[in-house]
Amino acid sequence: MRLKKLFKKILILGLFFPCIWVCSASAAVLPKKIRIIVGFAPGGSNDIVARTLAQELTARLNRPVIVENKPGAGGTLGADLAAQSDPDGSTLLLVSSTFTMNSSIMKLNYDPNKSFVPVAMLGMGPSVIAVNSNFPANTIGEFIDYSKRNPGKVNFGSAGVASFQHFALELLKSRSGANFDIVHYKGGGPALVDLAAGHIQGSIGSFIQMQSFLSNGQIKLLAVAGPKRISIIPKVPTLIESGIDVDASNWWGMLAPVGTPSDIVNQLHQAINASLTSPDIKKRFDGEGAETMPMTRDSFKKFMVDETNKWAKVARETGIKAE
Repeated sequence: MRLKKLFKKILILGLFFPCIWVCSASAAVLPKKIRIIVGFAPGGSNDIVARTLAQELTARLNRPVIVENKPGAGGTLGADLAAQSDPDGSTLLLVSSTFTMNSSIMKLNYDPNKSFVPVAMLGMGPSVIAVNSNFPANTIGEFIDYSKRNPGKVNFGSAGVASFQHFALELLKSRSGANFDIVHYKGGGPALVDLAAGHIQGSIGSFIQMQSFLSNGQIKLLAVAGPKRISIIPKVPTLIESGIDVDASNWWGMLAPVGTPSDIVNQLHQAINASLTSPDIKKRFDGEGAETMPMTRDSFKKFMVDETNKWAKVARETGIKAE
């Protein structure tokens, strides 16, 4: 009887331990190093958000998380690089509104819906319209009137062809009747440098990237291109309040190449959502006119589909095209 019980225990253990080994062997482990690709130059809102998050994730995941800027073609060069990267969790792509705009105006080497999987929604911030501090207009109405009286003399900088700024500026021209030319840069950062220096007259972008230039007195804000005023600049009205039907809020999210193991994607999703509750992250977003917006992965996927449809309609309305 004892031998029979012993044999039974050995048989059970023999079946159990291989299961443990198989389960452990199949569990994907995060890579030792993670890069976040940003499809725009340093200094823009995408870059600022990516670096803020990378610092938090480095501490939380106990491994280096670095930012790699790959600017060009409205962020599509960086997205193409990410799409072709090994789907092992070592590469993430930080995306913003631009990602949902590009497919409506240009042929892409990747499929925005099929080449990536959603990892996490990060946050949202309304855009602001800024002009050089010496520009002879202090309200959006004065700016529009000036541009109409001085055709060919007002240049607005964007982060590149088909960028978020490009779409927002075309929409602003269409809805307000303003007369200005759009100058395309390889990222919002370089555009703001030229704005501060007076080489161009205006730009539109997130308050995150405008704040340091505003603090230095190099630029002034005319309007908020979002649904409500920003609490830390309460005197700056929205475009809608000024009679211009434009809402151009920017958002940021994280994707991974399709094929990335689901358990790795879920680990990253949980780590990023946990990071968004960090007091430091929330303070950074809140202090710059933005807000964190954690979502489930399914909700984020639906959000991007809705955004794609929204901006495709804008492309049809304004006739915007990639050059």
